[in-house]
Amino acid sequence: MSPNGVLSFVVCATSLIVYYNSCQCGFVFDDISAIKENRDLRPHTPIQNLFVNDFWGTPMHKEQSHKSYRPLCVLTFRWNYAIHQLEPMGYHLVNMLLHTVVCYLYFK
Repeated sequence: MSPNGVLSFVVCATSLIVYYNSCQCGFVFDDISAIKENRDLRPHTPIQNLFVNDFWGTPMHKEQSHKSYRPLCVLTFRWNYAIHQLEPMGYHLVNMLLHTVVCYLYFK
């Protein structure tokens, strides 16, 4: 294996090892509002809501909205919900994998 390949492996392995312990944890802090209580993650909610609601599922035009617009993030939560429902381990695994991909791409 080339030195660059070894370093790539080290970067990816490190990012997985560092966050592995999160897999056994539950939802904390804003996960309750962003995942457990967010109606936009449910399959019966129209997918268009991801593009008109904020991160928390509140319509952007409402005064109560935090104006935090992250439709791609909410879409990944919706996919997680479709596969894992409200099981935190699935969300943590996806976050670990996404973090590893970002670390690898940044390294490259």
